[in-house]
Amino acid sequence: MARFSQPDPSRATRRTVLTALVAVIVVSFVVAAGAGIAVLLIGPEGDLMSRVLVTTLIVGGFSVGALSCLALWARPAHSFGVAGAGVNAASAVVALISVWAEQGSDDFWRILSRLLVSGLIISAAWALAALMLLLSQRHRPIIRIGLAATLVALGVTTALAVAGVWWEAIADAEIYPRALGTLGILSALGVVVVPVLALLLRDSPAISVPQDFPADIANHLLKTARRRGVSVAELVAPVLDESIGSSNDHGRADQGSNGTTPTLEA
Repeated sequence: MARFSQPDPSRATRRTVLTALVAVIVVSFVVAAGAGIAVLLIGPEGDLMSRVLVTTLIVGGFSVGALSCLALWARPAHSFGVAGAGVNAASAVVALISVWAEQGSDDFWRILSRLLVSGLIISAAWALAALMLLLSQRHRPIIRIGLAATLVALGVTTALAVAGVWWEAIADAEIYPRALGTLGILSALGVVVVPVLALLLRDSPAISVPQDFPADIANHLLKTARRRGVSVAELVAPVLDESIGSSNDHGRADQGSNGTTPTLEA
């Protein structure tokens, strides 16, 4: 009797939540874009038009960052992506306050400006890291090592940049711009090179084994293939070719003098 798998309620719930989040982001961007177009065509000029246009850019930019983070939905780094979308939303709020706020003390604006710059840095870095983590399930050693190195460089660069925003003693240090520039270049290099390598060096398709196949042998084959940077099929191909050739030789030897292959009688 055929058995039908029951739908996973948690998966359906996650799908619904993801759809709602994406809908909110898209609708917000559409509204902001519509307001920007309306101001450009029929709205008043001056300060109001500038604020509306900057608002459109803010909503659009942080929407792209949030969507980049949500690309990790239903993947192992799912929580990191959700947190990144939250960071982008919080940074967008700070940016909107900085655009529309009218009053405030010097301390208020100083803190707000630092929060704004920090939010921009962290949001951009978080979105890049989320996109890079889409490669976290690749098995090629060079890709895994490059991904880890890139994420570390990106994290250190972000922390150093934010520290320079909040503490003048760090920003004024003589080595600060050199260190920040070096780490930034390494981060950019990894962000470009690792995805390119992932495109060029694709993983071999997963191979399913029968349930009664010994698990220790299957794991050993997978580990050996990954260590050598080849697929399981490529790893065992020499053995299979040898066994197939040997079988063909036996088949030819067993043929009769008339060239026919003997058959088994029922």
